[in-house]
Amino acid sequence: MFNKNKLLSATVIILFFYTFFIRFMYSVSFPSTWDQVDFVLALDRYDLLAMQPHFPGYPIFIFGGMLVYLFIENPSLSLSVFNGIITVSAAVPMYLLARKYVNSVSALTVTLVLQSSVYFMILVSQPMSEGSAIGVLWWFLWSLFIGLHNNKIRYQLLPLILFSILMGIRLSYLPFGFGLLFLWWFDYKRNRDSIRLAGFIFLAVLFQMIWVVALIMTEGSLKGFIKLSMAFVSGHFTSWGGTVVDTHEPFFTRLYELVINNIIYVGMFAKSTILLIGFVGISIVALLKNKKEEAGIFLKKHYVMLTLLLSYFLWNLFAQNVEKPRHSYPITLMLLFLWLVSIAGKHTLLKWACMGLAVMQLVIGFPILKEQTKKNPAVYQTANYLAQKDEETVVYTWEETRVFQYLDVPFEHKRFYTYDLFLQDKKYNENKKIYVTNHLIEGFKEQGIDVSDHLEEVKTFKSNELFDPVYDEITLYQWEEK
Repeated sequence: MFNKNKLLSATVIILFFYTFFIRFMYSVSFPSTWDQVDFVLALDRYDLLAMQPHFPGYPIFIFGGMLVYLFIENPSLSLSVFNGIITVSAAVPMYLLARKYVNSVSALTVTLVLQSSVYFMILVSQPMSEGSAIGVLWWFLWSLFIGLHNNKIRYQLLPLILFSILMGIRLSYLPFGFGLLFLWWFDYKRNRDSIRLAGFIFLAVLFQMIWVVALIMTEGSLKGFIKLSMAFVSGHFTSWGGTVVDTHEPFFTRLYELVINNIIYVGMFAKSTILLIGFVGISIVALLKNKKEEAGIFLKKHYVMLTLLLSYFLWNLFAQNVEKPRHSYPITLMLLFLWLVSIAGKHTLLKWACMGLAVMQLVIGFPILKEQTKKNPAVYQTANYLAQKDEETVVYTWEETRVFQYLDVPFEHKRFYTYDLFLQDKKYNENKKIYVTNHLIEGFKEQGIDVSDHLEEVKTFKSNELFDPVYDEITLYQWEEK
């Protein structure tokens, strides 16, 4: 007898293998942003003072990359492959969490849609800590769910260990630690044991100290580590971190950028109208087929995940750079999960519709992944263009110089953040042809300085905004004295 569920399961599993294959096949083998260069250089020499990587050091992510580096000699590819390994493993907790709400076939389909999400595939293929962090986050969420409903010691300790690993990969995922408060509250309600509770809190701190102490040892002293950490925190919230304090942009502008652009347009749809239509179509079918679930029941079923989602949302809104959708992607993926488990019920049509969505994501995502590994980013195009010039030049940049350093370009380049220092340095290069980038000019504009009279546009270099939304377009100007 023909079994539709078996056919669907077999199709989903085949698509799983295809998803993992193209992600590994098109793992990025070169760093194209400041942060990526920081991570890649750390595999050869781990040094926080030299920003290899930048604070807080991401020790577990770098250690994982070093392990892969033993077998793959390309440092960027090693980090990308490590991300791939962690996120492939994350299919297990994704499935197990989905299985709490839907049957096994639907849970497989939910997991496939999450794993084949276009922006997810882009992130995990890059040499950035987000890929590994998102993978470990799902293991942590699953362990948290188990710990909330199981009194055994090992299930109370597992979330503490996984949260320590998560912090050692990406400290900015700290708000998800609110889940531990739920864990301890439930455990105390079950056991009414203050000593047991204190022991768990002590162990949580102890597990975090494992990677913190390792960082202190690499820095050389506790005093030096504290000084470095304070400098980073101060800079993040006042100078370059893109926080609400730093940018001074209107609240509703930030909110729109975070919700509409980062979470929905980029995170869910990867700027694809076809995917938008697919999501809307499935949602309409779900409303027609599924019995409407009351808001109270939905909140009761998912209140822990919703609380963690809200905590990270507020952190992302106020304390992170909303110009970078990668910071917002945990929110997107958790919303996708909640949406999928709410619609992928018993109706076979919806299961096939979700699988069809996964196929759409793979069809759209494949050429994007290929482009990310084959096409030079804008900063590389700029470097190649300048390297071909015979005249003696100096290029003044904002952050592009970090990649120029990594590429060991043959021309002189300097990074400046203030106009006065730029003018002072420029005096020593009067006999050279001077170029500036649009990002440096934009930085001057934010300081209230208009230098448009001195600029002659030379060339504009572009790459895909999905890969790097900040430096996807670099315009090179020649500086003219007036």
